[in-house]
Amino acid sequence: MMRRLMAFVALLVVLALPVWADALSDLHDQAEQGDPEAQFVLGTIYRDGQGVEQDLEETLKWWQTAAELGYVDAQFALGNIHSGGYGVIKNYVLSYMWFDITAERSDSALLKPIALSNRDALVPRMTADEVARAKRMSAEWLAEHRP
Repeated sequence: MMRRLMAFVALLVVLALPVWADALSDLHDQAEQGDPEAQFVLGTIYRDGQGVEQDLEETLKWWQTAAELGYVDAQFALGNIHSGGYGVIKNYVLSYMWFDITAERSDSALLKPIALSNRDALVPRMTADEVARAKRMSAEWLAEHRP
């Protein structure tokens, strides 16, 4: 029974690969054309290694691109990446900046308080100069990217 189930699963995987490859190709095209949602999803696919080899550099590239275009989920994700050092060197200044931008730009009643909480949790780990620099960077980014 187990052999049959494994054979069936293997068949499903083989049949799904061309569909997944086409979908991934379409998503990549949308991301290249400047669709921030596609960029975020593509970055997430690379982070999770879904149908592609896990690649945190590609994740960072696509999330950064989407964040610069104002995609709030990508901005929040960058805050997490930089605070945790996932694929990058921990950088509390950048993490604070992205959480602050997320809180400023988010319309989500759920995401905004989480971003504020995450941002504020970084302060004890930062010097006063780092906090001031992060606030300045956030204000400059927001001024350059007015909706």
